[in-house]
Amino acid sequence: MQQSKLIVVFIIMMGVAAGYFYYTQIVTETVIPPIPSSNSKDDLETLSAINLDFSIFDNEIYKSLEQFGESPVSYGIIGRKDIFAPVK
Repeated sequence: MQQSKLIVVFIIMMGVAAGYFYYTQIVTETVIPPIPSSNSKDDLETLSAINLDFSIFDNEIYKSLEQFGESPVSYGIIGRKDIFAPVK
């Protein structure tokens, strides 16, 4: 009986020690984001190299699309002035 209590206490102590070491490893681990390297090209120069194809707007299917409803959408009056007032 005495030996089984000793084994249980030993297992609990090992679990507490393992949990402590695991927790301290996670908490103290800091992640430093990498510093972006400075490129010789400017961002605007990079964007100037992009070629966009606007031929989709010349398609007959695109030109046949119609707008339904009002634009911009009028939301009107929504909600209540006093949200905490009792409902009548």
